[in-house]
Amino acid sequence: MKGQIIALLSLALTAGPVAACSYIVQTQVHFESGSAELDRSQVIKLAEWLDRSYTDFSMYTGAAVEAGASGPVDADAKALAALRATNTVKALRMLLRVDLPVEKFSRAYRFSTSDLGENNDFASLQLYPDAARLKLPDCNPVPIPGFKY
Repeated sequence: MKGQIIALLSLALTAGPVAACSYIVQTQVHFESGSAELDRSQVIKLAEWLDRSYTDFSMYTGAAVEAGASGPVDADAKALAALRATNTVKALRMLLRVDLPVEKFSRAYRFSTSDLGENNDFASLQLYPDAARLKLPDCNPVPIPGFKY
């Protein structure tokens, strides 16, 4: 039985589509329930994360912010999530060393915690390193025809 499961799993993994990969630097900040403002500790966390990010990769092509909010009234939670996303993008833009395109997303949640127990009052931030200009190794190289590994 164990052998069959392993065989099926390896078949599924080899037959499935090839997953693309990319370099991403990510962090998350949290909001007090019902608030759209980042408190001082979260702004400090964001600034420290950006300093570390620029140490790891000096150039970026863009960024993304996804904010969430929980609440019993869907429209209120959506509005709060959108305001959190806007405020997080403003804070990010003030702290970035160069102007970058920033994608913004917001999501409303009915409950304050997810099924995994994670807080739904958050903003997730991602930076995308400029792999080409930084000459980063290809994390998903195409095999060379005829080359034996």
